[in-house]
This record gives sequence, structure tokens and C-alpha cells, in this order.
Amino acid sequence: MKKIFSMIAGAGVIAAICGILFIHNEITDRINPLVPRQDVYVQIDRDGQHLKPGGTEYTLDGYNKSGEKSEVTFYAGSDLRKNAYLKVNAKGKYIETWEEVQYQELPKNVQSQLKQ
Repeated sequence: MKKIFSMIAGAGVIAAICGILFIHNEITDRINPLVPRQDVYVQIDRDGQHLKPGGTEYTLDGYNKSGEKSEVTFYAGSDLRKNAYLKVNAKGKYIETWEEVQYQELPKNVQSQLKQ
């Protein structure tokens, strides 16, 4: 009987670990070696959400170099320039870095999606 309980408990632990690994969020994307890194391009076309104690969180539509759309959420220490273009280095939902770029630096497939 003891052996059966330990097998059930062991199976429960394994199921819990597998469940955690398949939750799709920025923490698991950050550590999951199967989630690829890609650049996503966004335009600051709306106001971000001001956070306390400081900074701004943006949730924007972005496009990869093929022009495929995805939503990205990232943090900035202050408000970003309206209509600026950013190259966001993403690993799934985890945002590693972002930097402002010029319209001419955007891939052609992205230029057709974002206004100039």
C-alpha cells in the first residue's frame, strides 16, 4: 500500500512539473530552450500604462521580419516618444531588450504594416 501511495505522489510531482513547463508566460519562455528569439518591430502609437513607483508598461501590436503579427508587452523607465519605432528582442513573451530604430531600418514586410 505504501508503494502505491509513493508511486501516485511521484506521478503527481512529475505532472506538476510538466504543467509548469507548459504554462506559456514570460518566465517559462525565458528559461525554455525550445522558445526561439526573434526581433519584433512596434510603433509607439498609444499611451502606455503608468506604473507605481515609476515607469511605463506598453502593450502593442508588433510584427516580425516576415510581417507576422503578435502582441508584445514591455516596460520602459519613462514614457517613450510618440510614433517612435522600436526593435524589440523577444523570446516568446519574455522581452530581453528594446531599442529605437528609424523607419528605413524596418524590414520591408514590417514597413507595410506600420505607418510612417
